[in-house]
Amino acid sequence: MTRSDRFGRWLAARGWIHVLLITLVAGCLYPLVWMFLTSIKTDEELGDANLAPALPSFRPRSPYVRDAAPPRRPDDVEPARFAAALPALRAAAEALVAAHLPADAPPSIDRARWIESAAAVLVNRALAQMPRQAWQGEGTDRGAALDERFRALLTPELARQALSDQLGRLELSALTLRTLDGRLFTLAGGGALGGWRVESANAALVPAGGATRLEYRFASSSDAPIVISHEFALPAGVEAADIHKLFLSLRPDDSWHGLSATLDVGGTRWKSTRTTYLAQNRPQSVSFQPPTFDDTTIRARTWVPLRADGPSTRARNARLELSLAPSGTVGATLAKIRRNYLRAFDSVPFLRYVANSLLLVALSTTGFLFSSAFVAYAFARLAWPGRGVALILLLSTMMIPSQVTMVPSFLIWRRLGWYDTLNPLWLPSWFGSAFFIFLMIQHMKTIPRELEEAARIDGLGIVKTWWYIIVPQLRPTLAAIAIMSFLGTWNEFMAPLIYLRDQTKFPLSLGLFGMRIDQGADWSMLMAANMLMTLPSVIVFFAFQRYFIEGMTVTGMKG
Repeated sequence: MTRSDRFGRWLAARGWIHVLLITLVAGCLYPLVWMFLTSIKTDEELGDANLAPALPSFRPRSPYVRDAAPPRRPDDVEPARFAAALPALRAAAEALVAAHLPADAPPSIDRARWIESAAAVLVNRALAQMPRQAWQGEGTDRGAALDERFRALLTPELARQALSDQLGRLELSALTLRTLDGRLFTLAGGGALGGWRVESANAALVPAGGATRLEYRFASSSDAPIVISHEFALPAGVEAADIHKLFLSLRPDDSWHGLSATLDVGGTRWKSTRTTYLAQNRPQSVSFQPPTFDDTTIRARTWVPLRADGPSTRARNARLELSLAPSGTVGATLAKIRRNYLRAFDSVPFLRYVANSLLLVALSTTGFLFSSAFVAYAFARLAWPGRGVALILLLSTMMIPSQVTMVPSFLIWRRLGWYDTLNPLWLPSWFGSAFFIFLMIQHMKTIPRELEEAARIDGLGIVKTWWYIIVPQLRPTLAAIAIMSFLGTWNEFMAPLIYLRDQTKFPLSLGLFGMRIDQGADWSMLMAANMLMTLPSVIVFFAFQRYFIEGMTVTGMKG
């Protein structure tokens, strides 16, 4: 019997079960994988049909022509029809792009490739706006109508935008100083080079409209950083101690090279504590800030902190130095993976939210474990009048929707003066949960009575018998309750939304909702934050799933 025959027989007999289980596991893990892959995408990649993000590579020079995705066929268009019409559509786009090619284009750029790349982008954007009716019809009239519809969508503005998007370049627009009292001063911008100067070789500054373009070249990722500087005098009435932030407006070139800053002013040399990577190809702003009151407030850190790095001889004449260090393929990939997660940490007080969530989880889990084990002992092991009626009333509370008791509970907590505190979020767990108590009762009923009788003969009371004899036998069920209470408290959103107003008390679930409101539709950063919130739940479940399953089955003791 051949190996393929043996494999076929095994697959028909038992292998299909393994295939089915692997398929089910893959289906369950797909949302988590999708969330992680989305969390490391840039905003420009969110509209792509690809599941996985593009991995950056070493960029030896800038400016350069960016790669463009080939024209995508609309879903409702036949492949043959699209292939026949594509050459004419591409030719029309290339003609329009070539007509609007800027006269001051960098001489090092391959213009033919630039036109081809911009035309591909223009075709994709026009196809996305094409109505479905434009592809209908028969014969030559259909082709003429399609071409006419397509050309009507091609505008000079779209052509110039496509050319701009497909040219990766690093441009410095302005440098602005903000004081602690809110005044703004423009320090660089305008003029031939905006006041910037190159301090190292293999780089040049070139005027580019209202900005300054930095053209550079690296031989390898181990080259020395390229340094540019700008010297300026502090505005009248502004001292070094009055500096709040320095805003650097730039257009990154999507090279993922690292940008760091050094500021010499007021007798101190300040150096950035972390690196800003040149991600994407759209205008943005980088803020550099020495230590001020913002370091101790609840507001999120949305700047690059500066720390003292030594003395400086400059008092009122300041000097800002930018260092551009090359990133290899591995370094750029790691920077892209970390980018959105660091932005999530910076956009909200993430660690404070995590601390609040952990505090609530610890208090709630402890309360559920104690109350369920203690109350269940009275129902399962003690005989007292009305026990059956009390148990029925307890279990009947499981049929009451939480929305029914939401308003009365809120009025009670507010009357107690605990509105906008964490007490309403964890204190109810110490009064028990009907489901957890019922689960514990079912487990306690499987414990032999002889253990209690022996403990009573040895002189143990009811409470000591519960603690020393019963509780050690409940470990599987206690583990199951701990896991379920952890997941429920960690993911709880409605209760914090109702009872909390102070941002310093928000748990992570409510904090991420606030991030959604403050940051808008920044989905890649939101996916990174959701990934950080989901990961503890996944780790806890998979680490303790054996105890969870054992506790849910309530097998009891053997032997």
